[in-house]
Amino acid sequence: MDSRARWMRTSVVPLVLAGLIFTAIGGLRSATGGAEPIRLGWVGPLSPPGDFAAGEVMKKAAQLATDEVNARGGVLGRPVQVLYEDTAGKPEQGTAAMERLILQNRVVAVFGEFHSSVALAEIEVARRAGIPWVGVDVWANKITALGYPEVFRVAPTNALIVTQIGDWMVAAKFKKIAIIQEKTDSGLNARQTLTPILDAKGIKYEVVEADLNTTDFNAQILRFKNQTPPYDFFLTFFAGAGAYNVVSQARTQGFAPTARTGIYNWGGPALDPTFWKNVREAGVGLVTENVGLPKAYWNAKTKAFVGGFKRKFGFDPSPQAMENYDAEMLIIDAIKRAGSTNPKAIISALEKTSWVGTRGKYAFSLSRNPDWAYHQFMSAPVHLIQFDKADQSPLDAPVIWPRQLATVKYVYKPR
Repeated sequence: MDSRARWMRTSVVPLVLAGLIFTAIGGLRSATGGAEPIRLGWVGPLSPPGDFAAGEVMKKAAQLATDEVNARGGVLGRPVQVLYEDTAGKPEQGTAAMERLILQNRVVAVFGEFHSSVALAEIEVARRAGIPWVGVDVWANKITALGYPEVFRVAPTNALIVTQIGDWMVAAKFKKIAIIQEKTDSGLNARQTLTPILDAKGIKYEVVEADLNTTDFNAQILRFKNQTPPYDFFLTFFAGAGAYNVVSQARTQGFAPTARTGIYNWGGPALDPTFWKNVREAGVGLVTENVGLPKAYWNAKTKAFVGGFKRKFGFDPSPQAMENYDAEMLIIDAIKRAGSTNPKAIISALEKTSWVGTRGKYAFSLSRNPDWAYHQFMSAPVHLIQFDKADQSPLDAPVIWPRQLATVKYVYKPR
């Protein structure tokens, strides 16, 4: 009895339903050739309060990857089929999505996700079922720190990203920082990573927490605005759909970005193609992280993916799209090298990964020092950009940090 079958016997899913599910899917075949498709699962936010704009772009990247793989004849002589589940930024929906994918759809691996709180729920299901799970844009250190053999991550962790942010804030000489932090595992983890850096440099800060489904931040922003002496920077650890609101409302209230107070949005919303439609001029001067390679460092696969994505969908892909594309291709590569769709074989092959994707050469660490390094892509790229004009693609925005990658002389440019 394999691990998935053992888990089914102890799962909360009713046994009668489980039996019906296995019967219903037994005859599934590809419409194009007769070979049974290799089914992969994708999870991510496609509706609020999750960052559904990011989820939609990630889904498009997976569709592009699947089309490319199948155009080349699939893998192991079988077509690839990806089944998509909307988790809406809610942990309970992440759990339900994983159970459907594993029990109903019989996927051999799962990839995706944007919200760490949801990922932490999903990986518990993956662990019980023994199914490999590759996290795409989830940053909480705990995800890989738990040490589950089924769990891999292609995104950088908060430990890697927020350290960059903290070092940049020190270099930019900010002295007093206002912070709005989402009440999620990733938001809390980001804050806990940043504040020791600020404390060590004597940088003052105040933190206000907000639920992920918050849309009105005016009270918090006015409170910050009325402080004396004034804040010289506004940091938003907020990646939910309300991220656009906090940026727009900060501008409407005359708080940030201004010549006196800068603004940063963490977590990816500023890289979504809908960002400028939602914030308009409020986004000019905003700083954010980009978890991809700067243009000057693109390889042939990066250029091919960006070109193909733009031709198919009409806009530049986000870094999350590149992560998602690579995550699916990494699973395909592992299945091909394993010569099998057995989950244990896929996990073993993923551990031996040496593959070049759109974000550089991938390998997953087997070290547990630090604890979050296990099955982590340790070379995951990250750099900071600052928009200097409206409707600017993140791919064209000035790189301001780290300095060895910077495309401009300034560390920060006041609005």
